[in-house]
Amino acid sequence: MTMAQFKTKARAVELLGKGQIADLPTAISELWKNGYDAYARNLGCNLYMPGYMDIKEPLFTLYDDGFGMTEEDLLEKWIVLGTDSKARGMKLYTDEERFGIPQRVPMGEKGIGRLSVSYLGSPMLMLTRKIGKPVELLYFDWNVLENYNLFIDDIDVPIHSAEDIDDLPNIFISMVDQFLQKLNQTLIKGQWIEQKKILKNIIDENSNIALTNALLESEQIKNIFSNNGHGTIFVIFKPDEQLLNLGGRSFEKESENEEYWEIKRSLCGIYNLFKEEPDFNTQFDIYNESGYYNIIDDFYSRKDLNNSDWHIDGVFDKNGLFVGTVRVFNETFQYSYRPNRIPGNTPYGAFELNLAGMELNASSSMLPPEVYEQVTNKTQHFGGLYIYRDNFRVLPYGRLDYDFLNFEKRRSMKAGKYYFSHRKMFGYISITRQENPKLIDKAGREGFIENKAYREFKRDLIDFFNNVADKFFRSVEEGESNARSEQIDKIREKNKKLLEAEKKKSAITRKQFSADIKDFTPRLIELKKEISNLSLELKKKGDGLFVDFTEYNKLAESLEDKKNEFQKLKLEKPTRAKISSVQEQRFANYVKDYKETENIIKQCDVHISNVRKLFDIEDLKRDYENQSRRATFDISSLINSYKKRFASAANKINSQFDEQKSFYLGKLSSNISEYNGEPKTRKDYKKVIDSLARFIYQLKEEINDKMEPFLKHIEGLNFDVDEEFLVSWYKEQEEKLSDQLEKTDSLAQLGISAEIIDHELTRLYNQMRKSMDVLGGYIKDHPELQSLYSQLDHAFLQIESNYRMLQPLYHTRRRLSVKFSGEQLVKDMRTFFDSKLSSGDVEFEGTISFNAFVFDAPEAVIYSTFINVIDNALYWLISVNDRKITIDYKDNKIFIMNNGPKIDDSELENIFTLFYTRKVNGRGIGLYLARRSLRAIGLDIYASNDKKDNKLNGACFIIKKYEK
Repeated sequence: MTMAQFKTKARAVELLGKGQIADLPTAISELWKNGYDAYARNLGCNLYMPGYMDIKEPLFTLYDDGFGMTEEDLLEKWIVLGTDSKARGMKLYTDEERFGIPQRVPMGEKGIGRLSVSYLGSPMLMLTRKIGKPVELLYFDWNVLENYNLFIDDIDVPIHSAEDIDDLPNIFISMVDQFLQKLNQTLIKGQWIEQKKILKNIIDENSNIALTNALLESEQIKNIFSNNGHGTIFVIFKPDEQLLNLGGRSFEKESENEEYWEIKRSLCGIYNLFKEEPDFNTQFDIYNESGYYNIIDDFYSRKDLNNSDWHIDGVFDKNGLFVGTVRVFNETFQYSYRPNRIPGNTPYGAFELNLAGMELNASSSMLPPEVYEQVTNKTQHFGGLYIYRDNFRVLPYGRLDYDFLNFEKRRSMKAGKYYFSHRKMFGYISITRQENPKLIDKAGREGFIENKAYREFKRDLIDFFNNVADKFFRSVEEGESNARSEQIDKIREKNKKLLEAEKKKSAITRKQFSADIKDFTPRLIELKKEISNLSLELKKKGDGLFVDFTEYNKLAESLEDKKNEFQKLKLEKPTRAKISSVQEQRFANYVKDYKETENIIKQCDVHISNVRKLFDIEDLKRDYENQSRRATFDISSLINSYKKRFASAANKINSQFDEQKSFYLGKLSSNISEYNGEPKTRKDYKKVIDSLARFIYQLKEEINDKMEPFLKHIEGLNFDVDEEFLVSWYKEQEEKLSDQLEKTDSLAQLGISAEIIDHELTRLYNQMRKSMDVLGGYIKDHPELQSLYSQLDHAFLQIESNYRMLQPLYHTRRRLSVKFSGEQLVKDMRTFFDSKLSSGDVEFEGTISFNAFVFDAPEAVIYSTFINVIDNALYWLISVNDRKITIDYKDNKIFIMNNGPKIDDSELENIFTLFYTRKVNGRGIGLYLARRSLRAIGLDIYASNDKKDNKLNGACFIIKKYEK
């Protein structure tokens, strides 16, 4: 009899690794779990992009500072698939072995999670170390596994020890050579005949990699080689495309990068922050020419569960019985639920549920509008029902696209019955390895295996949510009620009254606004022509040698008449109603004509002043008397016109009072007439009188509720108080105060701190500058350090530029004027924005006239202004091709232009308002501070769409002398 043995193709390793992992976040999560099991305090990733230090090609590292491994561990555990050390149960380590960290429940159990590293890219170098042992190195290229002719036994994995970090580059070169030699042996055996192209790519990639200074000088590499260093680092030399997309779009804001958000969604909540803070840190840093930044933050905390319209909090016991509370708006109910199942223990075990959410529509929410908006914005990125095992995230539960309990499917069938929506809730289900052993992860971490425990777990949860919805939240029929229906009417009514009143007022305002523009425009244009003609006639009079007073007086009277009419044509943009884009454009055109007419009137006043120079004393006296009489008449007429309007409004209100009186008397009469025939007995009379008394009381309450607020408002009116303005102001505060307060607090703290430390910062800054100059001379004789010095000098230049930006904001800083050229400014701006200009392919230049211009002003004020305007230009240039930014000087004005989208005429002034911004996630402070700083030194900045100024037909900012 022949005995057979299983043989394993090398491709099986790829199938167990890259082939099993759902996506990049899952791969990172799996490797972090291994670090967690090794009692790491720090779990992190670094993505190095070209431009950072000596990085020429993207490089990715994943690290932890856990136990680390020895050579024996690598040989007997890491490269042995399916090791069962974790599956056997929780190993008890001493306090010293655990680095003083409390006991952790192990996350890994199948022995293949380590293969997730293959998903990150290839080739790979692993550095690992146990305390007191040398650093162990393992090198491999996962692309070898694509060869389906190779068996596992055909593959050798180079492993080497290193005692000193300085030995690392040479050891690495030796390991790569050893790997390629072994690869060539398989080539000789003919195992690459059908896949020579794959082999060529592998050889090319491995022949062109080296350890960079950025990697060798990283904190993680230094720590692992330090005394008592420990942990594991994976270095990926050709990162996966997902990682390249994550870090390779520096010209575009990260907040607009969908892959950025997918990583963030999956990794931010890797630990159950709803419940408690973890005993480890997670970090994902992206390094580029500007430095580095961490993308993991902003997840939920326990306090967020209270910012909700409803909240479910309780525990399912081992029999499936839920005991807990359900809060619906402001009422909290004790609630228990037992699923319809055979008595006894469930296959899935006991678990916690803590879930909160908001009404789908803001009009039904009890949350203030600004809080509702904040919670909605966070839920848009991080909302969902997460599952945590021993407080560690089970993927993919919680992702917005993984609705495992089919909330949205049921809502699509009948939203009134199935209340819960995956899109408007956040919270968790907490399970444990001990209590829920039959809820088992799939090998690829794509959720739980569809076994009996998971099927019943889902079924009972679906029934639970249906029961909660039916008892507390569903839409009710007439005569029925539940916790939500009893409160929501009041909430909606309150919100509705506010909204309807505002909508009604807004609709009337918009309609009147449109009508006014339509009615006023023809007369305004005609009036502009008439006043222009008057201006010409007055100019002729003023240019003459003599003027007849009667002729002058006739022109002056005509001008005053037209001035009065012109003032009545003034239109203000509605403050309590949002107008349409068409109305915006019509209003902008109207304002343009109005301002032009206003300027002509000013010219008329100048001409009249010139005419008066020709008068003798008698004519001036007559002119003064005429002006006085005219003023008295005009003021009286103006006030009388308003009084007449008030009388008309009062008559209208009186009519409304009469209508209300008739309405309520009619209701009373109808109630009285309900009784057919007169009461017959004493008992009948008593019943009728009691009923009438109740009705009268209710009617009076209704009248008081309607009339009292109105009369209080009327009685409180005062000419010195602009009610329209106040209402508008309060409305704006309701929408913006929370956001502004948060921004102001952070800015105030930053500003105060910066000013306090400025003296010390100046001393350190000067020391650094001197040291950099000395070091620059030293570098000339040490070319091997040139790359490091260039990176340091580039970073210092950016710090230097940003430091100058802060200086104008310090109250204690004297603003000393210095002379510098436009050419120097352009050069410095190119240095400051080098990465963005390069990645965005932006043509940036100063004209000959600007380069020759010499500033005599505080350098920090000018530089901070240009940095702000150019940074804005780079943001808006994303949407165009052939991007250009040009700075010009002519007619004593500086023009900063770009060929991006134009600024709307209606926003030319708004963009300089504090906290006003058109940018996604913008603060709205840059241009405000720029104008304020410039005006303090006698300059001003404004935006223009005038074609003679705006040569690039995009956004155009002009700096000139400030005219107060």
